[in-house]
Amino acid sequence: MKLLSLRPRFAAILLLIGLLACAVVGVLRIREEHHMNRTELAMDYGDFLDLANSYGYDPRNFLIALRRSGVTSLALSEELGANVVTDGNGYVVDGATLREQARIAMPTDPLLAGLVHSGRVDTHAIYLLVNRASTFARYKAMLGLHFEAKSVMVLRNRAPYLIEVKTELPYFAQLGLGIPARQLALAHELGFLVIPRFQNDERYGPAQIDALFASLGDPHMISTVIFFGLRNQVIGYPDHIDAMANLFDTHAYNFGTIEVYDKSQIQKGSTHLAQLIPGRTVRVQAIAKTELDKLRYNEILARYELGVRERNVRVVYLRPLGHRDGEKTLERTNLDFVHDLATSLQHEGFRLGRATPIGAYLGDNALLVGIASLAVPSIAILLLAWLGFYRPQYAAWAYGLWFALFAGGMVTHHLLLARSILALLGALLFATATFAVLSGAFNAVPKATFGAQVRASLGWTLLATGIALLGALVVVGILSTPMTMEEIIPFRGVKLVLGLPPLIALALYVFSGRFGNRQSVEDVALTPVRVVHLIMLAAVGVAGALLVMRSGNTSDIAPSGFELLVRRDLTELLSVRPRFKEFLVGVPLLMLLPAFLPTQRRAIGWLLALGLGVGIGDVIDTFSHLHTPVLISLFRVVNGLTIGVFIGILGIWILRRVFGSRTLT
Repeated sequence: MKLLSLRPRFAAILLLIGLLACAVVGVLRIREEHHMNRTELAMDYGDFLDLANSYGYDPRNFLIALRRSGVTSLALSEELGANVVTDGNGYVVDGATLREQARIAMPTDPLLAGLVHSGRVDTHAIYLLVNRASTFARYKAMLGLHFEAKSVMVLRNRAPYLIEVKTELPYFAQLGLGIPARQLALAHELGFLVIPRFQNDERYGPAQIDALFASLGDPHMISTVIFFGLRNQVIGYPDHIDAMANLFDTHAYNFGTIEVYDKSQIQKGSTHLAQLIPGRTVRVQAIAKTELDKLRYNEILARYELGVRERNVRVVYLRPLGHRDGEKTLERTNLDFVHDLATSLQHEGFRLGRATPIGAYLGDNALLVGIASLAVPSIAILLLAWLGFYRPQYAAWAYGLWFALFAGGMVTHHLLLARSILALLGALLFATATFAVLSGAFNAVPKATFGAQVRASLGWTLLATGIALLGALVVVGILSTPMTMEEIIPFRGVKLVLGLPPLIALALYVFSGRFGNRQSVEDVALTPVRVVHLIMLAAVGVAGALLVMRSGNTSDIAPSGFELLVRRDLTELLSVRPRFKEFLVGVPLLMLLPAFLPTQRRAIGWLLALGLGVGIGDVIDTFSHLHTPVLISLFRVVNGLTIGVFIGILGIWILRRVFGSRTLT
């Protein structure tokens, strides 16, 4: 409470105004997240067809049943040259192989036999035999997008059609030859939306891009475009991404970005494309077939539900399950799975249909965000006052730097960068303020009774959590843009929000003089270093490194099997899983802090400071993952607070049982 009396009124008023603006942004964002909740359940047609043909299911009837169960879209991938023969669309052979085969037996096709006999077979070309007129027309059109006109020659313009292409067979095998018209017609007939999957050719220009998508026919059938290919590039990369963006804007397609857990898997050009088409990007969740085969029915279901509910996934990319659920057939297993997933999402309030991206909304208004960011210099000034360093000129400098940063970002068109810097500073400053108010808890006298101690500890815990949540509110108020909410541009300060608060807390504990342990820099520097100190320092360093490396969806260290099991059980029990650093570290320490003897606090004060810093940083970090809906993050903190309080109460009881009445002296 002493902190309040030291606050300059001007900064306190502006802080309140900034926090109110942050709250307005938060409410507008929650409303946007509530409305933008339509989700696609898309089935990979290639994998589906493989399953249906392998087990003798009728593909058409199977698709109708899947449509009734909840599948909204079919993902149709363009045919590759390598699949021409396996798909039954034709026959392809290179000139060198054709010559060698003719030594044993002449080709049955008379035109090919004539080429061999006359010696006109080009060993640097491939020969493509096609039976269907529609397939021939598609191949001819697609080859025209990849090659110059002189490289593609139609040798016979009637069935069986024969095309000569000046290329090597390995290169031809990787070429995209468009999406078969019969697949598009089937999707349209059965009432599915279409998710076209094209792969890039770096020679594509605007004309080729337009022609590629014109081959799809009715643009109203298309919902979300998801690119694929060995080179993992968006169409138009690297020189014509703007042409691809124009096509998205013209036809109002969605652009699907696949959620990845390894940064190296991010599609080249995806960030640039998404920035050119704000409000047209949706997050896609897929499970690789090799991993899918290892997971149980309920694990797969839970993972998809989690992605939609907690990570703003709006396209669930389904591959058929390859193992049965109990005694069910594979067909019934897949139908039930889709039905269970669709029903679960609808019970959560999601709608099924064309995915709805997060577009421009009122909370992303520059004026409103500018007012919200006033909270950052204001809390900095109040902290200076608490430390006893406040001067009017410091306030002028703080607000001047705030204005220069925000205005500079607008003028230079790097406003999002400026906002990220302000959000990071706000998160760290509010983490500092949270630990600062705990100086009273560090100096508190343990209560006489167990009940009184629990109430006192709960009061300090709620106060600290509340201030940390204000820091989280500042991050939400400053950085809630469609780009960050779709994780097109992630908040790069996430690891700092998690890693710096423990160090800040330790520095305040050692040097501020407010925690009953004042030391100067000289005192610390001249303190004799013992082996035990080096061991503890190494342990803290390793723990800190693990803390930072484990953060985020693309963490450098994967969780153990036991941890994954606990996570799953907590999710099933609480719906929204709390974070371990909150309910096992931060909150229990907040509860225990006022219950310790002063001598005990001094003995382990630096450990308490580090642990409390971890918990405080984690509360703010929870909201720094901006692709997670605000209400989900709030529920996560509340669940962690609830469990942590009960653990803390147990810890207080054990502490008083062990030390008895000595805790009162």
